[in-house]
Amino acid sequence: MENGRCRMHGGTNPGRPIVHGRYSIKHQQSLQDKFQHFLEDPEPGSLLSELALLRALFQNFLDRFTDSAFIDKKTRDHAFDMAEGIGRLVERINRIFNQTALTQHDLQYLQVVLTSLLVKYIDDPEKQSAFLAELRSAIGSDRVGSIRSSTPQLTDDQ
Repeated sequence: MENGRCRMHGGTNPGRPIVHGRYSIKHQQSLQDKFQHFLEDPEPGSLLSELALLRALFQNFLDRFTDSAFIDKKTRDHAFDMAEGIGRLVERINRIFNQTALTQHDLQYLQVVLTSLLVKYIDDPEKQSAFLAELRSAIGSDRVGSIRSSTPQLTDDQ
């Protein structure tokens, strides 16, 4: 006993530094490095890396079995759970993508606005046709064809 304090079981003297586990300095630095890497990710909402990892782990799991290997219920259930996890992640990625994608309504609205602005700011039919041709090459002729047909001052022979 020292100054009324017991030094048994650490007490005021914690002993040597921890070299493993969640409290080790090495582990803390590794965790800090990973944290910083993810913090600097330019696409933090992208789950494609996680999907690739799940697919790789699933394929690695499946590669352990041969055609003649007996697969017990626990293993089948685990494989099913892995496949379900991949499916749920794909659905989540699709939901995220669909929340930011343009809808058909958005495209129709853009078509109307673009047509209106084209007629309003470009009086020359030749410039209108040139604009539409450049737009057609940039985004594809199918989408622009409907814009051109809805523009009252333009005809197909221009």
